[in-house]
Amino acid sequence: MSFWKKFVDNGKDDNLSSLQKELANSLAELSEEQQVEVTCIAGLLARVAYVDFELDPNELVEIKKILKQWTDYTDDLVELIANTAVKHIKDLAGLENHLYVYPLRDILDRDTRFKIVEALFAIAAADGNVENIESEEIRMINTGLELSNQHFIAARAKVIQKLGALKS
Repeated sequence: MSFWKKFVDNGKDDNLSSLQKELANSLAELSEEQQVEVTCIAGLLARVAYVDFELDPNELVEIKKILKQWTDYTDDLVELIANTAVKHIKDLAGLENHLYVYPLRDILDRDTRFKIVEALFAIAAADGNVENIESEEIRMINTGLELSNQHFIAARAKVIQKLGALKS
C-alpha cells in the first residue's frame, strides 16, 4: 500500500485530504515518502501552534525555521509548505493525531520521532509560554509516535523556563 493511500485511508476527513492533495501537487518532485513526511510534520507543527486557537506570529516563524532545518528545501518551498499548513490550520484543529503520527511511525526511526517532539515544544514555546493545553497535546502526539514518557520529559525540559504551569 502506498504511503499516500495509507495516509488518506487512516483519515476520512475531507479537510485532511485537501491539505494532502494541495501539498502533493506542490511537492510533486519529491518522493511519496518525503511528501507524506513533510505533510505530517507540517500538520503536527500547525496543530500544536493552533491548539490554543491562536496563531502567534512567532509560532509561524518557528514553523518555517523548523521546516527549513528539517529539510534541505529552498526557502520558497519551505514558505509554501508552512503557508499551506497554516491555511488549513482551523481544519486541522479538529482532527485526530493518529492521522499524522501513524505514517510517521512507519517511515521514521525513534530518534527522528523524538526530534519531532522537541520541535513541537519549540513551536509551543515560540510565543514565550508553553500552555498546559499545548503540553498535553504534545504528550498525546508523543504517545502516538510510540515514544516513552522519558522522551516527553526530556523534550519538555528544553523549554522548562517557558512552561506556563511553572510561571508565577
